[in-house]
Amino acid sequence: MAENTELDADKAGPLVDHLVIGGLKSYAQPPTRVPLAPLTLVFGPNSAGKSSLLSTLTLLRQTVVADKPYHLRTRGDLADVGSYRLAVHQHDPASRITLGIGFRAPDPQASTWLGSSVIRELSFGYGWDEQTERPADTLVGIDLDGIATRFLVDGDGVEVPGQAEDPAWNDFLASLAIAREVLGPMTPMPSQPVMRRADDVNPAGALGSGDPIAAARLGLGVQLKAELSDVLSRIAYLGPIRARPERSASLSTTAYHYVGPDGEYTTEVLADNPGLVDAVNSWFERLGLGYQIRIVTPASDEVSVTAGDFAVLGLIDVRDDPPSLVSSRAVGYGISQITPIVVQSLLSENGMLLIEQPEVHIHPRLQAQVGDLLINSVQERGNQVLVETHSEHLVLRLLRRVREGVLDPDDLAVLYVDLLADGAAHVRRLEVDESGDLVDGWPGGFFDERLEEVLGQRW
Repeated sequence: MAENTELDADKAGPLVDHLVIGGLKSYAQPPTRVPLAPLTLVFGPNSAGKSSLLSTLTLLRQTVVADKPYHLRTRGDLADVGSYRLAVHQHDPASRITLGIGFRAPDPQASTWLGSSVIRELSFGYGWDEQTERPADTLVGIDLDGIATRFLVDGDGVEVPGQAEDPAWNDFLASLAIAREVLGPMTPMPSQPVMRRADDVNPAGALGSGDPIAAARLGLGVQLKAELSDVLSRIAYLGPIRARPERSASLSTTAYHYVGPDGEYTTEVLADNPGLVDAVNSWFERLGLGYQIRIVTPASDEVSVTAGDFAVLGLIDVRDDPPSLVSSRAVGYGISQITPIVVQSLLSENGMLLIEQPEVHIHPRLQAQVGDLLINSVQERGNQVLVETHSEHLVLRLLRRVREGVLDPDDLAVLYVDLLADGAAHVRRLEVDESGDLVDGWPGGFFDERLEEVLGQRW
């Protein structure tokens, strides 16, 4: 597997340590490991593979969390890459699409088969059977700080028979089984294991059986699948174009913890979390938006009975004297673009935010200030943030905060995505020093256009 940088598994870091991507869109095989930080920026030319990199997480979430980890779900609410033929690199259905993540234990205090310091890497090499026009067997990869194995599974997650045994992996499983005997029995987790064989009994039975390797294989498999689902379920994705709020939003008994990929549930989230409105308004004031949010609900029981429970996201224009209440659809489009980002950044806790182009439709000054919002989400809310952006102002604000000592350079990853001569995507992490400078400068003349326009000759 190709690597962009050396990974230090011993250093405490973000929940998701790195991504694994290969065979998707512009990303060729073999798969590449892409390192992440608590706050990661992804930038580069158009159509180079920035959005596809974020799709590693959204595709995995809509595939794995739905309990179908062995058949890639290419079309869903979070990601839509079309058919397998459209999504695979160079449209070659004989090639696999490999997606995976390396992550830390989501609950370091839990009693598990692995220590909490071990980086767990799980990858899925999805394939396509051209004869049946159906998903092929999936190549599962497990790497636990260098102890690794790979095996094929069918659509139900059962290992395909006839594969060669992996003696080193079996020795590792045996050592896990012995350790579990010393430490005491494990309580089986109610989850589908990430690895099992047709002749294995169910996880509860295997953990108490006389076959130590079968017990360890199922016990570890159940744990890894549960942990992977936990990590992916913490993702909140915001796409590049957020929806304008509807004039009213119907409410339900559902607890809202996510504004949705288009920000479509922003009103519902604020109505369901009244305390969040004050925090959002505090940031609106800090960002200098000139508005405060007010959630308006029906004034009488008769309205609720006849029209149902609903809420309206109103805006108070604090620039007026006295301040006036206006419709959220009667103001500039930029407010609708920034509001879901502010809300989700303050709502998520110990989660992961994926944001595409937060700078859309907002002023350069505000683009820079979004950087402070993202730092706050990382430092105060414990979130990990991954942002795809074209905004020079956002990048420069974060580099400035490194220079000022507000942000540790190790907590910021600046990833540059470009295409190689053969058309394959390449990801490079740009080193940031303590002065907030890129050690090797901006690659490929990126962000040089402003100087060229200012200093260029007249024609």
